[in-house]
Amino acid sequence: MEKLKYFVSWLGEKLFPGLPEKKRQRIAVQIIVGISLAFVCMAGMGIFRYKAVRQLEKYQAIADAYAQLDVILEEEREKSQKEAAAELEELISEMEADAERYRQEYEAEMREKGLEAYDWDALCSENEDIKGWLCIPDTLINFPVVGTDDNAFYLSHDFTGDKSSAGCPFMDKDTQVWDFNRVIYGHNMGTGSDAMFSTLLDYEKEDYFKENRIIYFTDAYAYGSAAAYQVMAVVKYSIDDLEGWDFRIRNHGDMESYNAWMEQLQGRALYYAEPDHAPTSIITLATCDRRIHGKNGRFLVVAGKMVG
Repeated sequence: MEKLKYFVSWLGEKLFPGLPEKKRQRIAVQIIVGISLAFVCMAGMGIFRYKAVRQLEKYQAIADAYAQLDVILEEEREKSQKEAAAELEELISEMEADAERYRQEYEAEMREKGLEAYDWDALCSENEDIKGWLCIPDTLINFPVVGTDDNAFYLSHDFTGDKSSAGCPFMDKDTQVWDFNRVIYGHNMGTGSDAMFSTLLDYEKEDYFKENRIIYFTDAYAYGSAAAYQVMAVVKYSIDDLEGWDFRIRNHGDMESYNAWMEQLQGRALYYAEPDHAPTSIITLATCDRRIHGKNGRFLVVAGKMVG
């Protein structure tokens, strides 16, 4: 304290020698206090500035970190996109290879059976009503088969939908792929004609029946494998007999019904040959035959699906 008083007196005497001592001391004290406050303020400002700079540095560090994170994320996105594109390209390549392998296998199978390979994509694009393809080897019957809920349309329209007296072979309306018996209708164009199902009547000859017992039907939904059917029976029929025996019945509720239907088929057949195996499904080819029953006459060829 004595040192402080001495310093105040000394400072007052040096700065204000012409003033009274008390006044000099008071002014000196004010100067000292002012200088001290100035130093305190400067120190405070320095500390504040230091802290502000440090805070700004932290903010900058955070901003830099976010910027770096954006770079990393962008790199990862680009990497993921490239990987996804590469995987998609590989998948497409595998699908194309599978499609080509399938096409080659399909064509080889059809060649082995003596059949042509059908372009199902083109057929389905041309007519969405297509159900499959019917072929009896070494005959003129080799046609696409259609089907709708209207049995009348394809009596007078061809596969492309154009008007035609020959029509197009079609399945009985509402027939489903899982039905046991699928009936396919086709026109008999009359004596001397080979069009559509006209040559089906050749099965009236026993030798022809024996020599042409294999029928191929390829389902459009399967896009490939042609199923072989073995001709079991040839029937001359009148639709007046539908109540006694309905050749159009697609499914049977039990074995009793199935056995009764098959017994009727055998009993009505002009020719009947027991199939090598009990068929899991059959197709019935039907065309008009006016020679015996007039306009109600039908000629039926029934074939059972072969095993394997």
